[in-house]
Amino acid sequence: MSGMRLCRPLGDLMAELMAVFRIMPEEPGAEQSIKEALGKIKSASLKDVRIEPFAFGLNAVIAAFVMQEQEGLIEKLEEEIKTIPKVSDVRLEHVSRI
Repeated sequence: MSGMRLCRPLGDLMAELMAVFRIMPEEPGAEQSIKEALGKIKSASLKDVRIEPFAFGLNAVIAAFVMQEQEGLIEKLEEEIKTIPKVSDVRLEHVSRI
């Protein structure tokens, strides 16, 4: 028995994902309200959010979320972000396992 190891089946292991989204506001100045709304999302955990200059006075909101790897969850999160007032466009920039 000393050489015996107990292992969980691989199907029970849930990997975590980090998904980074580029969110474009409809108008200049909407970035702060979008940042606040991102913090209220329940389907994933907001880990980082920053504002990057884009063009002609517009800024993009870059948001990184951590979530369990589960089919359809990234798409659900993207749809949830799209419902935030003053969001014009949402683009998934990067996904990786962590």
